[in-house]
Amino acid sequence: MPIEWDPILFVNLVLCIVIVLLGILCYRKSHESLPLFIGAAFGLFGISHAATLLGFKIPLTLPLIVIRTLAYILVIYALVINLKTSMIAKEAQEAWVDFFREETRQPPDAGEMPGDKK
Repeated sequence: MPIEWDPILFVNLVLCIVIVLLGILCYRKSHESLPLFIGAAFGLFGISHAATLLGFKIPLTLPLIVIRTLAYILVIYALVINLKTSMIAKEAQEAWVDFFREETRQPPDAGEMPGDKK
């Protein structure tokens, strides 16, 4: 198979490699799964770009469709998980704020002396 030079695919492949490396680096620093999932998805996109550049676009059409579809599903999954996690964190934070607000709230007339002016 001859190599099919396409500058757009080449740039996409290089950017996919950068995103994979950044995803791994971000995961190592934060231990959050979102960058790892995004990096993995772009790794799949990169495989698709590399196969196309190497001239395997026609013989591997169906597998490349499956690879790209899996990559999109992985991004969707990562974003849904992140959304759920952030919503749960927000709800927990609001619950703690409400809890402490109730704990620190004084009864309406607590601390007032009979002769105090308002």
